[in-house]
Amino acid sequence: MGGKFFLVIFSAILAGCATSLPLPERRDEARTAPLPEPVAPPDFTGIPDWRPVDPENLLLIETLDGTVAVELSSVFAPNHAARMREAARAGFYDGLSFYRVIDGFVVQGGRGEGEGTGPLEAFPPLTREFVAPADGVAFTPMMDPDHYADQVGHVDGFAAGMNAAGDEVWALHCPGVMAMARDNDPDTGDTEFYIVTGQAPRYLDRNMSVFGRVIDGMEHVQAVQRGDRNINSGVIAPEDGPDPILSMRVAGDLPTAEQPRYEVMDTRGQAFHDAKARYRNRTHEFFFETPPAVMEACHMPAPARLVSGE
Repeated sequence: MGGKFFLVIFSAILAGCATSLPLPERRDEARTAPLPEPVAPPDFTGIPDWRPVDPENLLLIETLDGTVAVELSSVFAPNHAARMREAARAGFYDGLSFYRVIDGFVVQGGRGEGEGTGPLEAFPPLTREFVAPADGVAFTPMMDPDHYADQVGHVDGFAAGMNAAGDEVWALHCPGVMAMARDNDPDTGDTEFYIVTGQAPRYLDRNMSVFGRVIDGMEHVQAVQRGDRNINSGVIAPEDGPDPILSMRVAGDLPTAEQPRYEVMDTRGQAFHDAKARYRNRTHEFFFETPPAVMEACHMPAPARLVSGE
């Protein structure tokens, strides 16, 4: 099962389209103005619309480049989130690797492929959690329509979709989202995970069990050694040294004094609403043609901040 994933077909398509182009010569000085921010970055200092991240819902992944903090969701895929806690507490991931890494797409981690990656007695396959009941869920809609969902917005800081009936929600495949890999059978996810690193592959929405999102350390995910999508769908050969997963821990298991404390912007609050409204309107003098006032859910991640800890 370690060879599972939906990347194979996608990678083959990309490989067929790949071309080798000469690199431009380096220039000593920039000759163009830097692209402007759409508006001045919002200042959330002192705004009360923040909620603490439960240490039980905080995964800390140690990479060669630094620590990645992932908030687990109790809404979208609770059983998959519970599996990640269970496996992390068992030390399952310690010493494994980020073995399939495709630039602009995902970083996949776990046991890898080949011998010894069959079914796990300790961690049997899980039933799919592609969508969740919307009953009792605080869904805050975006202002603009979406191509992949009847409605999009945010739930507890996660970019989310909702069906027309308003009775189902799901997490969107935005950069930083963490989900469980699987085989073609939708009920085959066990321990192999992936983190989205590139442009949002929204066609995967409602096809994978999304259980978390990176709230800090995304630069460390981006620093993981890449594979070659033209070779074995991005799987890095053992002799090429894929980056290891040094450890994975649940923050709540650490001594209290060592637990990092994070807060996430409450996506139901006025501060987040105001920020969305500002980012929709790009009025900087740089723009020759004013871009349309549109904001996609993946382009407005809920801010997170480290308030204490190492």
